[in-house]
Amino acid sequence: MNSITPADMMKLQNNYYNVQAAYMYPLMMKYTQTDKLLPDAKKYFEMVKGWNFDALPSSKAQTVYKNWFDTLQVMIWKDELSRVKPAPAWPWDQTLIEALLRDSAFSFIDNINTTAKETLFDVMTDALNKASVKLADAEAKNKLEWASFKEPGVYHLLDKSKKDLLPLDRPGLKVGGDGNIINAVTQSHGPSWRMIVQLTGTTEAYGVYPGGQNGNPGSKYYDNFIDNWVEGKYHPLWLMRSNENKDERVKWTMNFEKK
Repeated sequence: MNSITPADMMKLQNNYYNVQAAYMYPLMMKYTQTDKLLPDAKKYFEMVKGWNFDALPSSKAQTVYKNWFDTLQVMIWKDELSRVKPAPAWPWDQTLIEALLRDSAFSFIDNINTTAKETLFDVMTDALNKASVKLADAEAKNKLEWASFKEPGVYHLLDKSKKDLLPLDRPGLKVGGDGNIINAVTQSHGPSWRMIVQLTGTTEAYGVYPGGQNGNPGSKYYDNFIDNWVEGKYHPLWLMRSNENKDERVKWTMNFEKK
């Protein structure tokens, strides 16, 4: 972009476009044997077909894509990597996508635990069939929309289980995105500080974080920034100068005396 404004950067930081899905989509469309899909799987295939790759809170296609791709990764990597001790870290998502784009006969596609020689057509189709079981369960619970399925929230640092300190948490936020998207909100992690600074003559700055300005759970300021953070809104930041010590924005002062 040229002549970028703070508004442009706000839009960018809150971007939901799933670039990874855009790369993976042609492979999913090309190598899925629709005649071998189960009824539910066919329905979910149609949800992804024609998707614009925005992982919006209301997107059902994002939920289908995520579960389909995660299942595909298990089918491709698990048979080989489960034999390695100690258990290794699995390759990054992007590593698999690049491998499949480069070679549709990628050696890891074949399941070494079977006598058959699986192809990308086989595993791509079977991955959606398997994922459709979990997707159907989510749909039955009215949780197929991405935010409902992912259940993102802001949790107290002591709440490791994400359920023990619910009065101090803010679960169930209506926010999309994912770890591989610019707006990288997962179930319990995300961009905890968004800031934009325009270095003009007088510094122009904006910021927001998913929390509040008071550590007391009984205060209305305990989580008063979270809703703005979810909606992609920002607060102007004041870079105070020495001659502004009497500015009306100064709420109180502290004076210290040596005794």
